[in-house]
Amino acid sequence: MVKLNPSQRAAVEFDQGPLLVLAGAGSGKTGVITHRIKRLVEKGVAPGRILAVSFTNKAAAEMADRMIPLVGRERAKALQLSTFHSFGVRFLGEEAKALGYEDRFVIMDQGDAMGLIKEIIRREGIADRAIDIPAILSRISLYKNAFMAPEEVPESDLDYDQFARAVYPIYEDELRRMRAFDFDDLVVAPVRILHAREDIREKWRRRFDYLMVDEFQDTNRSQLELVLALTNEARNVAVVGDDDQSIYGWRGAEVGNILDFERHYPGATIIKLEENYRSRENILKVANAAIAQSRGKRHSKVLRPTRFGGEPVFVGEAEDAAEEAQMVAAQIRELLKEGFSLGQIAILYRSNTQARLIEEELRHEGLPYRVYGGTQFFDRKEVKDVLAYLRLVVFPRDELSLRRIINYPARGLGDVSLAKLEAHRAKTGLTLFESLSRVDEIDDFPESGKRGAQILYGAIREARASLAQKQRVSVVARRLLGAVGLSPEPVPGEDRDALNRRRNRIHVLNLLEKREENDGPMGFSELSSFLQRLSLRADEKREDDGDRITLSSLHSAKGLEFDHVFLIGCVEGIMPHSRTLDPKITEAAPTDIEEERRLFYVAVTRARERLYISRPLRRSLRGTVTRLTPSRFLSGLPEDAWQPWENPAKKQLSFDEIEALAASMLEQLGKR
Repeated sequence: MVKLNPSQRAAVEFDQGPLLVLAGAGSGKTGVITHRIKRLVEKGVAPGRILAVSFTNKAAAEMADRMIPLVGRERAKALQLSTFHSFGVRFLGEEAKALGYEDRFVIMDQGDAMGLIKEIIRREGIADRAIDIPAILSRISLYKNAFMAPEEVPESDLDYDQFARAVYPIYEDELRRMRAFDFDDLVVAPVRILHAREDIREKWRRRFDYLMVDEFQDTNRSQLELVLALTNEARNVAVVGDDDQSIYGWRGAEVGNILDFERHYPGATIIKLEENYRSRENILKVANAAIAQSRGKRHSKVLRPTRFGGEPVFVGEAEDAAEEAQMVAAQIRELLKEGFSLGQIAILYRSNTQARLIEEELRHEGLPYRVYGGTQFFDRKEVKDVLAYLRLVVFPRDELSLRRIINYPARGLGDVSLAKLEAHRAKTGLTLFESLSRVDEIDDFPESGKRGAQILYGAIREARASLAQKQRVSVVARRLLGAVGLSPEPVPGEDRDALNRRRNRIHVLNLLEKREENDGPMGFSELSSFLQRLSLRADEKREDDGDRITLSSLHSAKGLEFDHVFLIGCVEGIMPHSRTLDPKITEAAPTDIEEERRLFYVAVTRARERLYISRPLRRSLRGTVTRLTPSRFLSGLPEDAWQPWENPAKKQLSFDEIEALAASMLEQLGKR
C-alpha cells in the first residue's frame, strides 16, 4: 500500500456507518477512495456490492484504471463504478416499466433537449420574440430536480419563468410520447420509482453493501435523494468532497448537501484531509487567506503545505485588458527561456469573453494554445448525426433523431414536407417514421421529397433487417451511411473541414468495431445500451492537443492542475461576476458572492509551482473610459506570500542586453 498520512489512513480504514471525508484541494482524495475500496475487497466484500459514484465519465474511468493494479482486472471489472447518470441508465434499464415505458428508451442529451424546446416554442407560439433556449431548459431542469410537477410550478412576473412554465408540461408530454428521458430524468425518474415502490426500493438497497460518492459538494437535490433512497439499514455511506470547492450552484448543485450531511446521517464520522500535495507554500497561503474571509457557512479547514519554498505569488496591474494579454504572453516567453514547456502553463478567466484578447496575443506571438472545455467530440454535429441514424435503427419511433437527419444530407424533405408528415401522423396514429413509407398517400406532398423519403425509409429498414440477421453492427452502420449519402470513403478534392467531419464519422465506426471485438456481437439490445452510454460521454475529448498552453474558464478548470497558472481579470464585475453584484441583472442570492469566492479559491489551487494574478486598471467602451476596482478577493492577502509582478514587456534592458542586441542587429545588417 502507498504511504498514507494519518487522516488518509483513518478514512481508508473506516468501514461501518456514515462517513464524511472533507478533502481539501490537492489532498489526495482519489487515492483515499481507491484504497478504501481495495481494503473492503480484501476484507471479503464482493466487488459487485460496492457502488462508487463520480460526476464525470473521465473521473469514473480514471478510478476504474486505478483499481486494476489494486484489486486485479477481474475484480476491478466487477466493481460498480459509474456516474449518477450512467447509474440511472442502468436502473431504468431494469425498472422503466414502473413508469409505463418499454425496456428500450431514448436518451436526449442537452442539444436534443434544446432542439425539442425550440420546436415546442415555435409550434405553440409561446413567444413572439427570439428567446434564450438554454435559459428555458435551465429552469425546467431546476423544476425537475426539485420534484416539481408542471402543475406545481408557481406563477411569476418574470418573462422567462412564464415561458418555462408554459413549455414544461408540453415538453414532458413529448418526452413520454417519444419514450425518452432527458439527462435530469436519469436521476429524477429513479428517485420517483424508489419513493413510490417499496419492493423496488428494498431490492436496490439489498444490492449494495457500501455506497461512495465523490465530489459530494456538487450534488443537487435529486442526487442527494438518490443516495438517501439507496441507503440501507447499515448506513455504510461514505461521501468525499469539499464545501470550499462548491462552484456549480448556477446549475443546481446545493452546497447545503455537504454542509448538512450530519443532519441526513446522524452520528456520521467526519475526517478532514488538509495536507496539500500539489501547491507550493505561498500559493496555499493566498488560498487559505481568501477562503477564510468567507461569510457563508463552511466546514473549517486549512490547507497545510507539504512542498515548501518556491516563488511568491505574483500580483500585477496592466493599463487595460489588451496590455494584460501582452503582459501574460511576455511572461510566458520568460518561462520558456527557463526551460518550462507550454503544456505546463494555463491561463484562467471568469468569463469566456476574456479569452479573445488572450487568443489574439498568443497567435501574434506564435504561442500554440488550446481552449479547454470547447466543443467535445460527441457534441460535434457530424458525430451526433451518425448516432441519430443508429438510434433510428434501434428505435424507429425516436422522432427527435428522425427530425435531426430527415433532410441531412439534403433529400427534399424540408419544413413543408415535415409538416405534411406530422399532419399524417396525427391523422392516422402512425409514427413519423412509418409516415415516410406513405408519402404517396399524403395530399400535396412535395414531389421533390418523395424519392428522399423512400431512400431514407428503405435505408433504415434494410439496416434493421441486417441487424436482425446478426450482421456486424460496424458493417451495417458503414453500409447505412453510404446509402444515405454520408459515405466514410475518401472524397476527391474534399477540403480540410470535410475531411475532419469524415474522420469523426469513421471514429464512431471504429468505436463500434472496438466494442464488437471486446464484447462480442451486438443485437438491438446491445446496440441500444452502447448508444445510451455514448449519449453520456459528453466530457470526452478525442483530440491530442500536444504541447500547448491551456486556456480555460474557471469552472472548466476544476479538477485540473498546472505548474504555472495565470489568473486574469481580477476586478469587481468580472471576479466576482457582475450578475452576483446587481440584483437588477438577475435574482442573485447573497450566497452567490460566496460561490464566487470559492471559485477564486479553486482557481488559485490549480497552480503547483507559480501563480500570476493580474488585473486591468481601466476599460474603454464606446469612447468612455471606466476605472476598474480591484477584486475584493485580493484584499487581505498575506504580505509575505506575494510580490508585485513587473510586466516583462516593459522591463528595462540592462547595458549587457542592449550591447548584445546591438551586436546582433549589426551582424544581421552585415549579412545583407
